[in-house]
Amino acid sequence: MGVNDLWSVLEPVRESVPLYSLSGKTLAVDLSLWVCEAQHVQAMMGRVTKPHLRNLFFRVSSLTLMGVKLVFVMEGEAPKLKSETMSKRTEKRHRGFKKGSAFKCGKSTSRGRFNAVLRECAEMLDYLGVAWVTAAGEAEAMCAHLDSMGLVDGCITNDGDAFLYGARTIYRNFNMNSKDPQVDRYQASRVQADLRLSRENLVGLGILLGCDYIPKGVPGVGKEQALKLIEKLKGESLLERFHQWGMATTDVPDVVKKVPHCNICQHPGSAKAHERSGCSLCGSRCFCQPQDFGYQCPCEWHHYEQARQASSLEANIRSFISLSEKHWRIIREFLISKEKPVSHFRSKHPNLLSMQKFAYDKMEWPMHYTSEKVLALMTYAELMSRKCGRDVESQIRPIRIFKLRVRNAVACFEVIWKHFVFPEERAAEDRQEVRTLEEESLFRLAFPEIVEGYVKSKALAEESKSKEESSFISQIL
Repeated sequence: MGVNDLWSVLEPVRESVPLYSLSGKTLAVDLSLWVCEAQHVQAMMGRVTKPHLRNLFFRVSSLTLMGVKLVFVMEGEAPKLKSETMSKRTEKRHRGFKKGSAFKCGKSTSRGRFNAVLRECAEMLDYLGVAWVTAAGEAEAMCAHLDSMGLVDGCITNDGDAFLYGARTIYRNFNMNSKDPQVDRYQASRVQADLRLSRENLVGLGILLGCDYIPKGVPGVGKEQALKLIEKLKGESLLERFHQWGMATTDVPDVVKKVPHCNICQHPGSAKAHERSGCSLCGSRCFCQPQDFGYQCPCEWHHYEQARQASSLEANIRSFISLSEKHWRIIREFLISKEKPVSHFRSKHPNLLSMQKFAYDKMEWPMHYTSEKVLALMTYAELMSRKCGRDVESQIRPIRIFKLRVRNAVACFEVIWKHFVFPEERAAEDRQEVRTLEEESLFRLAFPEIVEGYVKSKALAEESKSKEESSFISQIL
């Protein structure tokens, strides 16, 4: 999906960064791509009920507990331009659904059925208290819109079209299972500075190399040719040149006769002449200085030769393409946003009862297993709310700190909580007390009074122990 060969083009600016570096960021996620990825995990195929839900749950849980705020984006109405590729993409997306499910592959498969899977994911996100929005069209377009408006700090997507829609930062290929999890980061600023690929150039590449709207691109034009043309344009974008192609022919420079050049400084004139009289371009009175590798002489003939080569390359590419109204509609699809303004994302607390029922019905998870997995999200949400000064009704409350612990070289408290997740008719003694490990610094900010009580009790215990030891020593002496 996306522009053909785009990730290989962007490989020079790919940065592998620690997954934990995303902590504190808000990221937009193309939900449909996560669903697709889950259908092709070999370890889950035929063994896990609803792998897309299981994969979504554990990714959300892991990233949330790393301090990453996620905003999921659901697909909206597909652009009419995409009708040619819809059936092939949908077939590929549904290839992993097991036989007998409500979403079978075949001729009857449609975007509507896939959207039903996305709605199922959205229902679980609601129970987990995670924000999501629906795009006007393509999900990657909405992700890019949120990023370009500064409402999120980047996009998690494998679809390079997000850059064409205006995204500033894309994260992809993250591995959450290793001891040192990493994620690939691509930044539009580096794509522009290092590769000279502006957003307009990327859209032009989408036309030439192919994208979701024209999968085959322009037959006869390859990646190397397209990149060479961008280099020859020297700052002018592909879209600007496309406009010129539609209006008039490209100017061809007048022929300039080649003159002899010095084999030392690469400037007009012979080496012997420069040795006798110097070189005006070098500024020398005698003898020339060798030039660096790749140096280009600024003489009239070299200017002509560069223009001739660029004109020849452009003429070759131009001979393969006849820009139509469809091409301009595709360009407008990428450059003109259809998304509605979004001011903020409302987060909620996880709802354990609802999540237990949902997980039992959809994924066949036992109630106690769901409670164990959701509990960490509940306590984290409670701590973050208190840290931010929000006092909201909660299903869980810390009672006291049991002791100090260390997890992954980070100081933590082992905290005893009481959670109220059962119906009111249940007896009070049935309301459970549970223990979790919470990061010390975060818990201090959220519940300073409980930490203060713990510190005082520890001090009293130490004082009492010291007195007992002193008394024991006195008795011995």
